[in-house]
Amino acid sequence: MVFILLTIFIGGFDVDPRAVNKTNWHLGLDWLLLDLFLMTLIFIPIEMFFPKRKEQSTFHEEWRTDLMYFTVSHLLIQFFGIITQQPAKLFFGWMGLSEFQNWVNSLPFAIELFLAFFVADLFQYWTHRIFHTHHFLWRFHSIHHSTENMDWLAGSRTHFVDIFVTRSMAFIPLYVFGFSTITFNVYVIFMAIHAVLIHANTRINFGFLKYIIATPQYHHWHHCKNPKFYGKNFATVFPFIDKLFGTYFLPKDEWPEDTGLLEANFPKGYVKQAVYPFTKSPFDKDLNMEDYSKR
Repeated sequence: MVFILLTIFIGGFDVDPRAVNKTNWHLGLDWLLLDLFLMTLIFIPIEMFFPKRKEQSTFHEEWRTDLMYFTVSHLLIQFFGIITQQPAKLFFGWMGLSEFQNWVNSLPFAIELFLAFFVADLFQYWTHRIFHTHHFLWRFHSIHHSTENMDWLAGSRTHFVDIFVTRSMAFIPLYVFGFSTITFNVYVIFMAIHAVLIHANTRINFGFLKYIIATPQYHHWHHCKNPKFYGKNFATVFPFIDKLFGTYFLPKDEWPEDTGLLEANFPKGYVKQAVYPFTKSPFDKDLNMEDYSKR
């Protein structure tokens, strides 16, 4: 308030305002603040009243790192939004599928929506699975699995290379099939909220829905620290995709005891984790990792 009064006193009202020119690129500060407010409003009460780990604090030792991932991904939302759609346009833009795309757009909205979610999840399933099995790609994806405190922010902990590849692969069928803009937008909005939910520290009972759509219990098993349960639940939305490929695991009422990685010296903090995957040659199979960490 003092600074405001001071600027008025020294002639602030006499300054001629300059027009602000519209630019093609911008930081998603508005989206960051809005989404942070909404997700906090929704998920902190859920984790408070229906926690999976009652002893886990909202401000645990990793929350600053996860908040940094959340902040960067939201500030760069336009950049990630544009760049992740480029591979589909670059490599598949030549395909003349107008008749097929017209057929897709003629489908009832509910069927078109299901088809969009299914093909995107199918592409994402195999992308996700390859990230777990390829020695170099796992270094990028291991960042996401490094969190030992699953909560609504944990899903944000994803390396930018992981974001680019995974989203690009999910967008390829959406682009090639020619799904409508509203279908694409519904998919993007749903996935943004669903990704927060499945990482949340909550044991809400979803009943029979847990067999139809991925829930926190389902995805927490994917993050299980015990090597016995590695290689399970790669699907992001539909568990039946895991059933199709033999990677489904969902005990009735059980949850994993611990999540995270077995590596004792895994780097901490956003910057160290961003650099970590590049510290070895992509052709070097000796990645200084425990053999059992490769899932």
